[in-house]
Amino acid sequence: MDRCIVCGVDGSADSQAALAVAVDLAARLRLRLIMANVVEPSPTPYAGASLGGAMSQPRLTTTDRQEAIARGLLTELSEAMGLERADQRVVLGYAAERLADLADEEGAELIVVGSRGRGAFKAAFLGSVSTSLIGVARCPVLVVPPGAADTPVQR
Repeated sequence: MDRCIVCGVDGSADSQAALAVAVDLAARLRLRLIMANVVEPSPTPYAGASLGGAMSQPRLTTTDRQEAIARGLLTELSEAMGLERADQRVVLGYAAERLADLADEEGAELIVVGSRGRGAFKAAFLGSVSTSLIGVARCPVLVVPPGAADTPVQR
């Protein structure tokens, strides 16, 4: 298993900034880069009433279309940034949990994600993938703030 960095991307400007930082770190540290997009399940309508008249719980599912869109996003970002050697993963589930799981499976040294920049009050009230990821990841997590990729790195 090669040492690697996992970078969660969702197509937002924040995740693209995180990807730029992850690319730089992977190159400098000579680590393999894994670009990951998490397809979150959506609830399906209730399947119907169960015995006793109670409604059954909704099932969580993803569609082939969602997964195809995720693969397309990873391909587009890879081509735009010249990352032909980066691994691409589409994983299904909830973003923070699945990024942490992927990092475990791959033996990642680091997970890199973007920050939504919501501010302390909104982040505390609404939560975020980055905040949740910090709580569940078993390796270091780098949260890249907006504009960080635009700042020149001193070498």
